[in-house]
Amino acid sequence: MVDKDVIVKQFRELARGESDSLLAFLPVFEEAVTVPGTSTLVRTHFLAHDANGVPAMDPLAGTMASAALDFCIPRAKAKQAYADYEKTGSTAAIVSLNEQARNLFVESESSGEGGELLLFLLLERVLQRPQLISKMALKTNTQVHVHGSDGIHADLTDDEVLDLYWGESKLYHSSSEAFRDCFESIAPYLRPDGGDRRKRDLLLVRDHLNVTQTELLSYLLEYFDETKPKTLRVRWNGVCLVGFDLDNYPDIATLNETQKEELSKIVSRWHSTIGNRVNEFKIVAVNIDLFCVPMPSVADLRTHVLKRMGVK
Repeated sequence: MVDKDVIVKQFRELARGESDSLLAFLPVFEEAVTVPGTSTLVRTHFLAHDANGVPAMDPLAGTMASAALDFCIPRAKAKQAYADYEKTGSTAAIVSLNEQARNLFVESESSGEGGELLLFLLLERVLQRPQLISKMALKTNTQVHVHGSDGIHADLTDDEVLDLYWGESKLYHSSSEAFRDCFESIAPYLRPDGGDRRKRDLLLVRDHLNVTQTELLSYLLEYFDETKPKTLRVRWNGVCLVGFDLDNYPDIATLNETQKEELSKIVSRWHSTIGNRVNEFKIVAVNIDLFCVPMPSVADLRTHVLKRMGVK
């Protein structure tokens, strides 16, 4: 007999890392807001600044680069590498996996993978929703993206609903283009007529489920077996990261009340844009978590991340 409380606990423990260091470099501005007339919850984050007034771009890039193994490599391979270390005292297997993870990144600075990695971190460390499939590990050509959504994460509720989260990230120069393209990309997976797209992704999850515990794996696989009643307990959701360039970049820790009010007005305009796009793509009723992350330069973030990974 499966102990459901144990299963839920095991599932939630799949999320890796803690939020403290990430949020120290990328603190949240104000409380999360549900956009009126939608089911989209928006969290807005800005880069912290150091004591010299410099945005913490490089420290954030370092945090992202250090998570490459978790993002790219299935848990089973990582578990084996750490077991080899415990047995032999050699870190060779771990170093090899780190190298594999970094080599999986597309070398082009225009790739979206910096955003995918940051979204992964926000999901696992802030929202505590573990990755179900390591899409990067499925790459056979390091110059080509795995097609489909940017990631699939999940939460298992106490009443045994499996909440699946299709992820999409966009890091653009323009905020309006980033919001538009993000929702245009993710909407086909979230609308009622998106069953075929979801099914293709779910078959990938079923065949490459990123879980090592035998009992938990067997339990989760029932959600992806159309002959099992658990398939009725799957709920689809969206999660997005939208990053874009912002001039006159603020240090939110030093703003006075007037400056906070002015920044709040700018953030509110982003919320209005989000509401318009959610309505445009007909996904107002779908639960969506959106991380809004303005940057001094999204191109600089990609450059810093790739440099930290040793990618030329």
